Amino acid sequence: MHHSSVALEKSEHALVAAAKGGDEAAFRALVEPLSRELSAYAYRMVGGYQDAEDALQETRLKAWRHLGSYEPTASFRSWVYRIATNTCLDMLRQRKRRVLPQDVGPAVAPGPPTTAMREDILWLEPYPDALLPEAASPEETLRLHESVRLAFVRAMQVLPPRQRAALVLHDVLDFAVSDVATMLETTVPAVNSALQRARASMGTTPSDRDEESSATAYEHLEARKAETVSRFVRAWETGDFGELVSMLTEDAVLTMPPWVYWLDGRDAIVATMQSPGTWEGEPRPGRYRIVPCGMNGQPAGLAYVRFGDGPYVPVCLTVMTLAPDGRISDMHTFVLPEQFIAWGNPATLDPATALATGDDDGLGTAPDREGRRTSG
Repeated sequence: MHHSSVALEKSEHALVAAAKGGDEAAFRALVEPLSRELSAYAYRMVGGYQDAEDALQETRLKAWRHLGSYEPTASFRSWVYRIATNTCLDMLRQRKRRVLPQDVGPAVAPGPPTTAMREDILWLEPYPDALLPEAASPEETLRLHESVRLAFVRAMQVLPPRQRAALVLHDVLDFAVSDVATMLETTVPAVNSALQRARASMGTTPSDRDEESSATAYEHLEARKAETVSRFVRAWETGDFGELVSMLTEDAVLTMPPWVYWLDGRDAIVATMQSPGTWEGEPRPGRYRIVPCGMNGQPAGLAYVRFGDGPYVPVCLTVMTLAPDGRISDMHTFVLPEQFIAWGNPATLDPATALATGDDDGLGTAPDREGRRTSG
């Protein structure tokens, strides 16, 4: 074992001993470094941002209550993941899977939504890149982003919960099959069988994640994402929807939960954007401010709109999926203005200073797990 690993293990043992003696600071020192990865794990499992945060807090509480039962035959991280897994499985037993509009009904005719919002449906939600765990390299960042993409998380929701857990724990987080078996309180053959079925359902193999996971691939993708967001911002803020249309693939899809509403194809999206019923007044320069950000490892924009002479107020956020040629194949527009503040963004934008908001990634600050503002 490497010297630094021995030192780390000794430090962990000392913290565990102190925490078992009632030292809450020692417990926090054990758990806090795991918070981001545990929340991202829970998000992949349950598909909702707030549900993932709830699962994280429940995991912390259970770990504190049951710390006396922890035996260092496995790492503390593995033990906490076992608690997180059971917490997510309990949560999933009590609710339906999360969906996007195309999972609920057929594509709609061009035009704005004509039905009521469906708050009774459990919708898939986005997850901010600013709250993801730190990655050690561009290659690791690429793998991390791939594992939280909306398409991946949506496909995961179809899997039975235990298959879902096995797939993420082993294929994404690199836990050994024996560790996964312990977490799921089952056997190694049962885990291997679950993995085989999950991969067949997802259409993946363990080697898929290594394709294009190079530093060069990461740089190319980041450049494409930056260009896409820049053009998206310019199109909305200038009212140039010809620019936006030019960014779409012919088979592009637009969804807009919480409406059971989705448009199939660029022509339908164009017809909708050109429909006078879509807008309260013609889109024009100064009507919108778009704050660029990263969501689910994908390019995204938080949309603020100005009514009359008031400030810009949050309305929705759009997560974009890029085709191999750099055009947009999917636009998922989530009407979640209440989450803007939860993710560390301003409740309003002052028209006089709107263009100067945010930092390099456009997301500004993000709340840490204790609710404090930290650098994104």
